Amino acid sequence: MEFLEFVMLFIAVLLILFKPEKEKLAWWLTVVSWFAVVFMYVGHVSTAIFGMPNV
Repeated sequence: MEFLEFVMLFIAVLLILFKPEKEKLAWWLTVVSWFAVVFMYVGHVSTAIFGMPNV
């Protein structure tokens, strides 16, 4: 999954370098990769979204 984030960021950088008119797309690729990082971090540090229920 980290590789996918790096690829999205690499594509965003290439878009900025070679196609500056696609700046908005590059920005959205960056934002999506940030959300993927946050989602993976939350999934890694917590055992579940709502915690462990007391059964």
